Formats: sequence, C-alpha cells, structure tokens
Amino acid sequence: MGQIIKALNNLDQVASYSFLSNTEAVGAGTIRVKNINAFSASWAVQIGKTGEEQSEIKMLGTATPSGTALALVGTTLYEHPADTPIYAIKYNQIVFERSTSGTAGTATSITDGTITITPDSFYTQFDDADGATTYAYRTYYRNSVGSAVTSESDWLTSSGFSFYSLAKMRERVKNKVTNANFIGQDDVIDDWINEWLEVMNNKAINVNKDYSLGTVDVAFGTSGLGTITSSDYKEIRRFWVTYDGGASFVESAKMAIIDYLPNQIFSQSHPYFNFQGDNIFQIHPSDTAGTARLVYYKLTPVLVNDTDELPVSMHSYTKSFVDYGLAQAYYLDGKDTKAAKMEANAGFGLNSFISEITPRSKTGPQMITIVEETSNDTELEVY
Repeated sequence: MGQIIKALNNLDQVASYSFLSNTEAVGAGTIRVKNINAFSASWAVQIGKTGEEQSEIKMLGTATPSGTALALVGTTLYEHPADTPIYAIKYNQIVFERSTSGTAGTATSITDGTITITPDSFYTQFDDADGATTYAYRTYYRNSVGSAVTSESDWLTSSGFSFYSLAKMRERVKNKVTNANFIGQDDVIDDWINEWLEVMNNKAINVNKDYSLGTVDVAFGTSGLGTITSSDYKEIRRFWVTYDGGASFVESAKMAIIDYLPNQIFSQSHPYFNFQGDNIFQIHPSDTAGTARLVYYKLTPVLVNDTDELPVSMHSYTKSFVDYGLAQAYYLDGKDTKAAKMEANAGFGLNSFISEITPRSKTGPQMITIVEETSNDTELEVY
C-alpha cells in the first residue's frame, strides 16, 4: 500500500540569519554576506526563504568563516539577488524512522529514508513503499558532514494529528494568517495558543473549584516540615494527614503562621498546618513523622509537543484558540480592526465555555423554582 510521510521544513524559523550583500550568479562557490557571525564551518545554510521556488541548501566548507564571504561545498544551483536571506540552519537532511507496532513500538531508521531537505517546499516528503496505516513514524534532522542530529519528533500516524492537538490548532492559525499576509513562527503561535489555554483554564477553575486537581503524598519529619515537589502544583485544595503509615487519615485545618500561640498544644486527631513558603508546609503536632495526602490546584497545562491535546472539557472550543491566535497575528501585522474582531470571536467562545461548563459544577449558579402564594391564591413561579 505504501505511506507518504511529510516533515515540516521550519529550520529557518529558529535559525540565525544574514543577507547576501551582492547578487550571486548560478554556479557560485563563494557567497558574500553582510554578517558572518551566525555561521560555522561544516554547517548547512539555506539561501532564500522556505517555500520560495529557487531556495536551496548548501554546505559550508571546513574552514572557519571569516571576512565577508562564505565558502561553499559545491556551487549554487540558482541566481540569488542581493538582500536574499541566508539562514544558518546547520542540518541538511531529514531522517525518517518507523515503528511497525504503532506508537507503542520503537522507531528505527528506514532504508533509503535519509532525505535531503527540499527548501523550495514547506515540506520534505518521503514515500515509504512498504508502509501501512498501522505504522507510526518519527523524524529528526541530520548534518551529513559532522553527523550531528536533533532529537526525534513526535509520532506521526496515518490519521495525522488529532483535531484537539497543538499541531492541528497551529496549522489552522497558520492557514489563516497566511491569508492575512503574515506568517508567524511556530513557537510564537504555540505561545499564543498556550496563553489562551491559561485564560480558559483559569475561567474553568473560577466556575468549578474542583476543576483541574492533582494529588500527591508528601512525607514530613519530626519537625513537621514537608516540601511539595510536584511540578504542576499551584495551591492546596484539601489536606489530610496520617501518623500511622496510612492506616488512617484525618483532615488537617489551615492556620496562618502568625495565629499559633507559644507552647500551644495540638492533637493528632485534629492537626493543623501552615505554609512557610510557596511549597513548604509545617504540620502541628510535629513530634511524630507522617505523611500528608494533598489534593491541589494544578498549574495550567502547557502544550509543548505536536501531539499534546487540550483538556477534554475544551475539545468543543478549538475555534476560540484559533481566533485568539489569528487576533495576535493581525495585531503584529498592524490590522487592529481585524484583530479586535478576532479577539471578540475568541471571547464569544470563552463565554460559551463558561456558560456551558457552569451547570456541571455544584459551586456554579443554580436554577431553582420558587413557588409563592399570592393574595388571589395563584402561584407565581420565579426562575
């Protein structure tokens, strides 16, 4: 059956760059640049922006760049006018790997799967003639001279990225910002998406105090001190304590550190706790070591990998993320009116999210029916 796998050509988005200081003819073995500080020996350089018809990738020679010129391995295929951008992308190849056991397996390099990057396209493509829809793929970049490589990409599957994933939302934003004559870098768009995720997450917590909770057990010694090390810890929701190895837990009440009296006596059946910093707590009584079982509010999750997905409760609101990203792109492009419109659209999505998630929470507004007799014995229903 075969599978065609595409890897995004985006090295120019994160690479240092300069510009050609002169027009370079076809067959040039040396190219002149305005600043050589970004370039290193044996690195790959990309001449021209990704997706442009005459963009090409060449390798630099083994000599350390100096002066105002870069010596190439081989010669240029096309003519390049002055002020053409030149990027220090380092890598000139993409290695395609596959797992025949899907994402549960281990990705290994495919025979003939090391492909030279095609900068005149937004993607470098590989046709796995022996591939199947049940296979999963990874890629990484490689420098063919020094053999330096990057880390592996996230898994690629025949079904592509899910509709709720970071990659899919980023793609939807880019499809629209391209029409707005503004193409944002992937990491910039990812930041916008995560900004909006933070807004959505905080609104959900305001509506439902039991939204986005984590749990952890933290040991404390005879000083009563314990340290919460969970990376997603934000604030305590519930605090239980055990002094008998977990045979029984009792609820611990919070007190401010300034409220404790000298020589105050505490009972293990009614313990108290206070904080001595953002994540350091102290239990009273503290003469016996034990374990605190915590339920805590979690920090807003950050979408990092392409396959990372929105929380399930936000799956129906992906458009608001795209609208927010498009609004920021329009602002950067100086189109404030369009930006305000897209930001308002994102706000509509946020308001829908709040109103639709509210009934799921016991702490949210509740609709009740009040039946009251009036003077003429009729019933008045108030909602």
